[in-house]
Amino acid sequence: MIHHAYQNVPYYREVFDEAGLKPDDVRTVQDLNKVPFLTKEIVRKRKVDLIACPAPALTAELAFTGGSTGAPLDFFLDISARAMERAIELRQLLWLGYEPGDVVAELKAETFANPGKMYRYSPVARHLRLGPAGADDDTLEQTVRLLNKFRPAFITAYPSALCILTRWMERNRKTIPSLKYAVTSSETLYPAMKEKAQQVLQCKVIDHYGQNELVAVASQCAEADGYHIQMEQAVLELVPTRDGEYEIVGTSLHNQCMPFIRYKTEDLAEKGAAPCPCGRKHPVLSEVKGRHGDIIVTPEGNLIPVAAMTYAFFHIESIKEGQVVQETIDTLRIKVVPWEDFTDAAEQLLLHRLKYYLRSHRMRLFVERVDEIPRTIRGKRPFVVSHLNLDDYL
Repeated sequence: MIHHAYQNVPYYREVFDEAGLKPDDVRTVQDLNKVPFLTKEIVRKRKVDLIACPAPALTAELAFTGGSTGAPLDFFLDISARAMERAIELRQLLWLGYEPGDVVAELKAETFANPGKMYRYSPVARHLRLGPAGADDDTLEQTVRLLNKFRPAFITAYPSALCILTRWMERNRKTIPSLKYAVTSSETLYPAMKEKAQQVLQCKVIDHYGQNELVAVASQCAEADGYHIQMEQAVLELVPTRDGEYEIVGTSLHNQCMPFIRYKTEDLAEKGAAPCPCGRKHPVLSEVKGRHGDIIVTPEGNLIPVAAMTYAFFHIESIKEGQVVQETIDTLRIKVVPWEDFTDAAEQLLLHRLKYYLRSHRMRLFVERVDEIPRTIRGKRPFVVSHLNLDDYL
């Protein structure tokens, strides 16, 4: 990957030449610290220069992420990187007892072209995709009915979506008796969310760490005691921060169309002190601290997952960063750090998308253009902040 980046990617040829580096100077993981960091800001400014020449158009796809800070970012991914991602996700399920024929249900923030469509099922892959869980009572009841109809052995879900579903199930005394495990990803799995989900679903909840950039990945096994770092997809480094914690920095090993080398994810983690009791020899993280956020509650009582809200910001290039603040049950303040070309038309597009995901006629939305979004004490910028007492609504 290092040789490829130097030979075919203008940005890296420039960076290596300025640093006096040659590809042969980077032969081990330890040698990576010779290479300057890649940041989201650099990707935005130098996106064209980060694309390999010639660009492998037939083997690349456009990808995007809202990021844990709510800063929209799009980039290209080689399809081989997606294949490795799927392989590692499958291996985690195999660790958890997956067998051929098991149904896997996906409960994330997917929307379908037909607004009335609730699910998509592949009988060959035995894969059930469900629409967003942040909906009304009727939709949640249909979701549980579908889960009981298809009897999945595993649910993969955003933690906030799983929280919405399981709290509704508890309130309405619903069960899904077929489950072996629930696997969460993409957001912080808070202890209260995990405890409630395990209690309601009567199965273990296991977490998985990754990001759309596919530069670092770590998976929990059945022990649920730390995260196994998976180096086949990418090299994960833990770089000390000023406050004694570690930031996850990743290097993709498969994304040749747009290599990310030493990419700062802005996610924080703690090193594992000892190997996992399962006996596998991967290095481990004891905790992943990134991906903070709250749930949006609409006046109609619908609960909207954090990840669903990030989609509203995708591909609006004139937004540098964004944050959604719920001030009251019927008021959302949308903080936007704009680039110079942020227009009224872009603001209206953002509002239109937010209203689509909220599906609320009573929620009032206000866009506030700000110079910066304050960081938390841990250096993060939560994408969603709620001033409500969520226990009153959850």
